[in-house]
Amino acid sequence: MSLSWHRAAYSILRVLVGPFLNHKLNYSCEKVRPKSNPYIVLANHNTDYDPFLVGLAFPDQIYYVASEHIFRWGLISSLIKFIVAPIPRLKATTEIHTVMEILRKLRAGANVCLFAEGNRSFSGETGQIHPSTGKLIKKSGVSLITFRLHGGYFTSPRWSKGLRRGKMTGRMVREYTPDELKKMTSEEITKAIERDLYVNAYEEQKEECIPYTGKNLAHNLETALYRCPECNKIDSLKSEGDRFYCSCGLDLTYNEYGFFTSNTEKEPVFMTVLDWVRWQEADLAKEIEGIKSLSPDNVIYSDKDQTLWNAAKGKNILVGKGTLLLYNDRLVFDSGEEKYTFGINDLSSLEIIGQRVIAFATNDRQAYEIKSDWPRSALKYRDIFNYLKTK
Repeated sequence: MSLSWHRAAYSILRVLVGPFLNHKLNYSCEKVRPKSNPYIVLANHNTDYDPFLVGLAFPDQIYYVASEHIFRWGLISSLIKFIVAPIPRLKATTEIHTVMEILRKLRAGANVCLFAEGNRSFSGETGQIHPSTGKLIKKSGVSLITFRLHGGYFTSPRWSKGLRRGKMTGRMVREYTPDELKKMTSEEITKAIERDLYVNAYEEQKEECIPYTGKNLAHNLETALYRCPECNKIDSLKSEGDRFYCSCGLDLTYNEYGFFTSNTEKEPVFMTVLDWVRWQEADLAKEIEGIKSLSPDNVIYSDKDQTLWNAAKGKNILVGKGTLLLYNDRLVFDSGEEKYTFGINDLSSLEIIGQRVIAFATNDRQAYEIKSDWPRSALKYRDIFNYLKTK
């Protein structure tokens, strides 16, 4: 499809979708008036609606970089490609084709937006910006616009499937001209992006104190918080309605402001999901040398009732159903009839799609996904994988 068709489709979508999202998410944004075209937009990322929310602030049609898994939804994927033609990025790989397509769009006079973190936040804090981002901006030769969304984490926590109604806003942070970018190093550009897009949702909430109302506010919280701060057990935490509790006696309520309150006389160890996630990571950092020195026969994490999929481009092929096991040197999927083994050093990276799909790719560019029909934490696997890869 031509650029003119996508511009027309974009305008129609803005008219149809804009009022709905403004009402549903209580969203408002400052209108951006770019000084030159084309441009590349970098934004932070917390909800599935973010591409639409960013687009509502801009006068021009924009192509978005999207995770490749949305291209495996059959008819829906065909409609998405036909209407807006997103630029695919395969999670768990460094995709040179994505970079080349971004540059092709820009050189054709189109605008591009990508979410610099590459992942939604489980904790409410903006994630790490890939170091190569500054190189891409430098190479593009076009203007850079940084755009920051606020309120997204509490509206749609990544660990929850339900939306909450509170308040969301969006605004341009800064526009960098091509001349400005020429004078900056790639590292300086990346640092500027990190500074412009950083959000700590809890620091903002302490100031604004906005209620985010909804049902079952704690539901699936165990996909993000997998270690109990009272008994230090893994996978002992459960959610039910607004309640989050452990078999050891810890009993909390996740309230409409996003904070924990205790259902017992004992004060919560952590008042926020962010502080809890930071503790989990710090605790793992202390234990990692001991984990690395374990016998290769020691299972670190395991989960039953999982499915392994070969994520070939354009489709998902079921490999088997069974148990996922993590050792300090390998990831194993045991279907009962066959074991599929992936060495840690043979994997390029391990990422998470949505709430709990584990996506990983081998060094020879074979991509796989592991799915769970129940709220199993994918974050615990990603956290420890990142440490094991550094050994």
